[in-house]
Amino acid sequence: MKRKGFLTIGLLGMSLIGLGISINAPVVSLAEEEVASHEGVIEPTRALMNEIANHMENILDGILAGNFKYVAQEAGAVVNQSYKINETFFQVDPKENPWYKRAKIDPNDSKKITKLKEDFDAYLKDIASSALEIQKAAKSNDEGATLKSFTSMIEKTCFECHKNLRDKQIPIENR
Repeated sequence: MKRKGFLTIGLLGMSLIGLGISINAPVVSLAEEEVASHEGVIEPTRALMNEIANHMENILDGILAGNFKYVAQEAGAVVNQSYKINETFFQVDPKENPWYKRAKIDPNDSKKITKLKEDFDAYLKDIASSALEIQKAAKSNDEGATLKSFTSMIEKTCFECHKNLRDKQIPIENR
């Protein structure tokens, strides 16, 4: 049973590391993005998701190293980043939103945008509460509980959000 657990942790770790490596392209600020239209520029939505993915990778590294103070710190950073989700994905002017263009969302479809925002609100609350659970478990120095909170967040929050929002919204060729 222990062997299966370590295998699962190892595979999850490798997946996160691969994800981090594959999405860590140069990042620019929103102001720079408006002026630059060259290859390699990442829009703010992807940059934010990259930051969250990096913190998640750091959490796993901390769990595996037994550095629970670091895990708690990184979980706190995920909470902080989660509050930026709606302001990043739902900018004031829908007509200028690059994410809407990639997801082929009509900026004039206020009903769809309102529903999406409600869905995002639910997931960002799940992200924050899951990250706080990781932080709480880490502060107790309980490796098993911390890992369980971490994997639960990935399975029940990250994967669900991607499955229900990202994968249904953005055509695969635009991801």
